[in-house]
Amino acid sequence: MPQVRVERFAGVARVVLDRPDQRNAVSHDMLEELAAAFDALDAEPQVRAVILAGEGADFCAGADLSDVTIIRADRDYASGFEASLRTVSTHPNPVIAEVQGSALGAGCQIVVACDLAVAAEDARIGIPSGKLGILPNFESIERLVLSVGPKRAGEILYAGRVVSGAGAAAWGLANVAVPAAELTERTFALAERIAGLAPLSVRGAKRGVRTAIEHLSVDRFGESDRVSEFDAMAAEAFGSEDLREGIRAFRERRSPKFRGK
Repeated sequence: MPQVRVERFAGVARVVLDRPDQRNAVSHDMLEELAAAFDALDAEPQVRAVILAGEGADFCAGADLSDVTIIRADRDYASGFEASLRTVSTHPNPVIAEVQGSALGAGCQIVVACDLAVAAEDARIGIPSGKLGILPNFESIERLVLSVGPKRAGEILYAGRVVSGAGAAAWGLANVAVPAAELTERTFALAERIAGLAPLSVRGAKRGVRTAIEHLSVDRFGESDRVSEFDAMAAEAFGSEDLREGIRAFRERRSPKFRGK
């Protein structure tokens, strides 16, 4: 059964993560479908703005911890996740995250990869990866730092800080926080405003913003020595007993007992 669907309106496409029974947790199939959806929209000139939303009560509660490749610490998941995020961040039109409920871990990373975000005031947004023993990929950490600054990024990553939608707007994780009942309407209003402007101007502006961000970013391939140490730490975390303990504790609804191994 498809895990991502695309809805089309006048000038606006809405890409929906569609696993509400699993709180839209990210799986391998979802990653592939998400990338395919954005690739297909590249070829639709009538689309001038894209909304990325989650079906049901949550935007995306994180990675699917029942996915066997995550349990086995398969690097293909991490690389596939980043490839999917890049299809979102480099899409030629502005992408707006419509955030309700939980946007945690992978969900928060998806929000940060979008150009804009409208959040419900009571949404919960953050990357509490330390509670599981996971280390987010370098590019996601970099995007977070560029979005909220190093100190707030540190609080999110080091202390597992989860902020409300209102807090996310204050920190720069979202553009605005609105009452939950108004979320879809307000997100569409922003998307329709963008879609009503000159497409060449908007696309050119997005390319300019992306170029500015890329100028501030580390080139993984051109400066591989700067990220190789991080990649080694990420591999150690993904292969650690702490990660296995974190996943067990999550499933058993108890506090994990980490040993740094």
